[in-house]
Amino acid sequence: MGTKPGIPAARGALLLGAAFLSLASALGPGCEPQAKDPRPVLLYACDNQGVLAACGCPSNPTGGFAKRQGLIERYRRTREHVLVVDAGNLFPYYRHAIKEKYVAMAAKRAAWDAIAAGEQELDLGVERLREFRKTYGLPIICANVRDGDGDFVVPPHVIRDVAGMRIGIFAVIAEETYEWPQPKWRKRLKVEPALDAARREVRALAECDLVVALSHQSIDASRRLAREVPGIHIVVVGKGRAILREPETVGDTLLVASGEAGHVLGALTLDRDEQGRVRFLSDLTTLSARIPEATWALDLYGQYVKESKDKPPPDWDETPIPPRYEPAEACKECHEPQYAHWLTTKHAHAYASIKRAGRHEDPECLLCHTMGPGRKGGFVSMAGTAGLGRVTCQACHVVTADHEEKKVKCDPDIYISSRLCMSCHGPVQSPEFDYFVYKPKIVHTRDDGNRKQ
Repeated sequence: MGTKPGIPAARGALLLGAAFLSLASALGPGCEPQAKDPRPVLLYACDNQGVLAACGCPSNPTGGFAKRQGLIERYRRTREHVLVVDAGNLFPYYRHAIKEKYVAMAAKRAAWDAIAAGEQELDLGVERLREFRKTYGLPIICANVRDGDGDFVVPPHVIRDVAGMRIGIFAVIAEETYEWPQPKWRKRLKVEPALDAARREVRALAECDLVVALSHQSIDASRRLAREVPGIHIVVVGKGRAILREPETVGDTLLVASGEAGHVLGALTLDRDEQGRVRFLSDLTTLSARIPEATWALDLYGQYVKESKDKPPPDWDETPIPPRYEPAEACKECHEPQYAHWLTTKHAHAYASIKRAGRHEDPECLLCHTMGPGRKGGFVSMAGTAGLGRVTCQACHVVTADHEEKKVKCDPDIYISSRLCMSCHGPVQSPEFDYFVYKPKIVHTRDDGNRKQ
């Protein structure tokens, strides 16, 4: 199994064993085997979005670095050979220097084998990205992004020795983006065609027994990569919502995908069948409340909160900014029926929910559970600005209570868009959020008695 011909010779006869058993239930406390499983396992995930610890949402506290690492460490306790890769967007979407530092510290201690440079990593800027790589020893790689001098922003690949095999891992990012506005880093750096870079990497890793591509592209682009670049054994999809419950076979290549927002950890165990043919046993585990979090990662999260709680949170452009912040009671005098309805919604108790979860000092939690923290006139504390410790009328109606006197029209037919709601209820913070289910819960009557749309 450890010789070079072992895997490539069997490539045409790869078998997939789909073993969808939750490791959390299969290896509960006291159930871990005495002898470690000798079969190598590749653990893969992506799109952590800078989440150090899962939010305290009681309905579905999924994902987060601490849960992922908790499961990885369980694998390491029960397997002799564990290879861990991340297919990109480990760092936060919104720039937050303090949080970026703590994510880098966590990744250093986690000692993963490879991290693809996704949009979020490249958005750090070349200098900061290289600084993180050097200071924290992070194995961040990308084979198709170069700086103004024509040099790779980070190394194109890494090689790891696992169970007597040499495993080459390279990463590519999509050369095109449909985001608008286009990320600034794309205007400063040269992004080569992913297929060209992948062919070059396959040649560079020709002496390896196994070649793994971290494809920070859509699943369709990743399929094309697997189909058109011979010599890749495994492609890990790093962008998009797609979750492959069973790996796909594309030609001689295996394609796996764990979806968005870092909620799932995938595992491929290298095995052989009775005839000695190579096969991969697949397992996907949702990082749900059942998964214990790595204690040291939670401690790092606590240190991050302590350092950042008194500093302004990152500014989210999607969040409406009124002329001045006011409590909902300011609207009550003229809109009492609407105020009474608002009191029945969870928006009226937004701070209380993060208080119960112990997340009330996290600046990013405050950003969505209060009004205007870190901004002039915004939420400061429940002692001084309790009226803003909720999601008030101004979250949707960006006016002040004197809008009639100022002759500022407050459109009674305001359209509450999914974009507005998902500025807070995104896939990271609210994985179970459904706009069409939850919107009716907050929609109230207009002053003329008709139902808002």
